Amino acid sequence: MTTTWRILLVSLVCSCGTSALPAGAVCDATSDCDDGLTCLEFAQITGTSCMVVGKQCSTTCIDDTSCAPLGANFRCFATCTADKMCGELASP
Repeated sequence: MTTTWRILLVSLVCSCGTSALPAGAVCDATSDCDDGLTCLEFAQITGTSCMVVGKQCSTTCIDDTSCAPLGANFRCFATCTADKMCGELASP
């Protein structure tokens, strides 16, 4: 298990109820997420292998600074597609 995968897994939270989900929350569809967020797939990348392991409310990004609007703990991670997505780092 890569460090990136562990960081994303630890940072995911399950929110239950009817309110829209914040950045970093587990989702099933974009309609689950707060305005401006999309339900994106996140991946576990090992060498040349990539496996989708879940979905979370987030935005696409180019680099870490692209994730700043989501909060100080968000960084830009590779996915199994050409797009990258913002993922929240676990608190120390």
